[in-house]
Amino acid sequence: MSTVLIVDDDKSIRRVLHTLFECNSGFDVCVEARDGFEALAESQHLSLNLAVVDLSMPEMNGLQLAQKLKAISPELPIFMLTADYNVDTEKKALSCGVTAVFSKLDDLSTVVANARAVCGIE
Repeated sequence: MSTVLIVDDDKSIRRVLHTLFECNSGFDVCVEARDGFEALAESQHLSLNLAVVDLSMPEMNGLQLAQKLKAISPELPIFMLTADYNVDTEKKALSCGVTAVFSKLDDLSTVVANARAVCGIE
């Protein structure tokens, strides 16, 4: 079973991504978390194939969460979403173990297409 964890404090973004991952994406389970702490709790109970995390969240940002997820599961692919995409943010994210960075302003279906490729889902 392929499981994706979606972490964003914005419920509407979580719902859009959840819908995209549910619709013939090849992922069997889609779990949502509102923040980094909830995401870490969920990750303890699941065998994750991918995490999609927001950069800007209260209390624990996406970079901090990525580092914690990598400490738990070093091979876990992590995609980061940001409304304020720039090269410096991408470099910082990649140095924290993030696999790829996407702008929330772009077509989010590209996140799913890239997730399929990274996770080897045909």
